Amino acid sequence: MEKKIYKEINKTETETTINVLYKEKTLSVYTNKVNLQKQLYRVLGEPTQEYIKGKSIIASRWDISLDEKSKISQMMLKANIFEL
Repeated sequence: MEKKIYKEINKTETETTINVLYKEKTLSVYTNKVNLQKQLYRVLGEPTQEYIKGKSIIASRWDISLDEKSKISQMMLKANIFEL
């Protein structure tokens, strides 16, 4: 397994977006926060898309079917999305 290299971006530009795509019945989670990307990778597995600059990952997106309720629950419980 290849070790992933994440690039920390400017703190003022960090974001996490969670969209519910009702027509597609999908929960789409995008983040450019390194720690959250690592947590989501452990909980959800490979992202749907990785945004790469050079050899570093600068952001990732996961698309989860709304039917996968246990996966969504695990994400909410185990990933520190809200930094609480």
